[in-house]
Amino acid sequence: MKDKQILFLALPAVVYLLAFTLYPIASNLALSFYERTYEGHLRWVGLGNYVWLFEKDPYGPLIVGNTIVYTLATPSIAIAMAIPTALALRRLGGKWLLPIMIPAFIPPVTAAMAWYLLLNPLYGLGYYLLSWGLIKANPISSIWAIVLVDVWRAFPTAVLIIYSGLRAIPKSVEEAALADGLAGPRKFLAVDLPLISPQILTAFVLTALTGFFTFDPIYIGTAQVGPRLLDNLAYYSYEAFASGEFGYSATLIVIMTLIGTALSLAYMKALSARTFVKLPLPSWMPRREVPKAIHALVLSAALIFVAVPFVWLFLISVKPPDEIIQVPPSVLPSRLALDNYIQALTNGLPFLLISLYVSIINTVLTIILAAATAYQMRIHGFGGDKLMAYILYLMSTPTLIYIVPLYLLLSKLKVLDTLWALVLTYPIMTIPYGIWILYNYYSGFNRQVEEAALADGMSRIKAFVKVVLPLSRNGMAVAGLYAFLFSWGALIFPLAFTQTPYNLGKPLSFSGAQTFSIYIGMLMSPVTLSYGQVAAAGIVSIIPPLIYLMAVRRSLEKIWGAG
Repeated sequence: MKDKQILFLALPAVVYLLAFTLYPIASNLALSFYERTYEGHLRWVGLGNYVWLFEKDPYGPLIVGNTIVYTLATPSIAIAMAIPTALALRRLGGKWLLPIMIPAFIPPVTAAMAWYLLLNPLYGLGYYLLSWGLIKANPISSIWAIVLVDVWRAFPTAVLIIYSGLRAIPKSVEEAALADGLAGPRKFLAVDLPLISPQILTAFVLTALTGFFTFDPIYIGTAQVGPRLLDNLAYYSYEAFASGEFGYSATLIVIMTLIGTALSLAYMKALSARTFVKLPLPSWMPRREVPKAIHALVLSAALIFVAVPFVWLFLISVKPPDEIIQVPPSVLPSRLALDNYIQALTNGLPFLLISLYVSIINTVLTIILAAATAYQMRIHGFGGDKLMAYILYLMSTPTLIYIVPLYLLLSKLKVLDTLWALVLTYPIMTIPYGIWILYNYYSGFNRQVEEAALADGMSRIKAFVKVVLPLSRNGMAVAGLYAFLFSWGALIFPLAFTQTPYNLGKPLSFSGAQTFSIYIGMLMSPVTLSYGQVAAAGIVSIIPPLIYLMAVRRSLEKIWGAG
């Protein structure tokens, strides 16, 4: 009975993940050997799609080159910024970590849109950068605009990981370093850097994955500068999918899956790594502690970097229409105009409702399924190291690799363009994160609590529901936060599986399921572009995640150890 009840609690999430991830991965490989004919049928071409990509596709070199830049530049810049910021946090206090983390808690499409409005060469601060000669070309037409957005979103996660590593350095090590006269930069190179090297490597790999699979900034940027210029493998494969070239899209996805798997293996190795780097100490390296003012300056710069896009977005959202397109652009509005918010909320209501519906449903499902599985994995050893390795692998794979097989599956189930298409697919990405967060949370859980409940005559299932879950509030709150964030800001699945807005005339049919992220992208289209409305919609998109973030702030800080 004991084993059966453990299986009953743990299997639902595992069965779902295996069914909805292994099938698409295998299906992509099979589809990559086919091409779609004009009649809509699939025709065997063997390695033809691979040959076309590497030898005949005229956009191949550009796509590959952009992908390499995004993959290498994003982590390099993010880590270079994150290390001094994490050191400043350790010196000045973890209370500043939450403000720095905010970019990680807003929809990626909003982040991209905010930066593109900020860098606009006519109506944004890009005008002044060009006028003052600080840059020579239109900033929004450059692939470095994509890198900037990716760095802005990846930088907070890198800070969190490295800061956690610094906090984990034992006090005895700190005291020994002090006794040896080590302080400041010299201590960092001799003591801190070797100890936090696994965290730095982990942060590098995760931010490299962000750059490699970047999608939302290209989706927004392409609407501003035209097709292909900013494309990477991820976006190019989506365009192939959207045009019906399922075989070629699958080919690109197979290649990305192989590269992503290599990065995932590096990520898993980084998590278990020990001392990784030890650099020689130059004789001129200072032994004194860095002045507190320097740390304050670094932290201030990080906070400004985080805040500027938010401030600019808000200022545009409350500007009168004539001031938004004023050249040269004004920074502050002459008066507050709320018309943009009224129009964004009125026109965006169907999109907003679907986003709320699917986010709430998926968050609840993720918390329940992830908690049940994570507890059995951590406390009772369910699945062992192999299951945990697969969970970590899924965490580092993007939604994009599933779109072609899942589209065909959802088409057969006749749920495309409905709420249920999103409810069925969103847990693919949220359950692994939920399991990982709760698995770590349960590492410090007192299993005697469950044993006492069993001794009182409760079944294992009842003990879990009545005793374990109420004591898991902090872990579930954080797992729920990440599930809500993904659900609220998701773009690829809604783009692939929906075509129309929610039908408010038939609300219970849940037909039409385009989300608020799609609405923001539609507003950024050159055809419908309204800077005021898109800025207002961006501010609206930030509010639900921030409300959730504030509601679980204490739980989050306990998990982070930011106190």
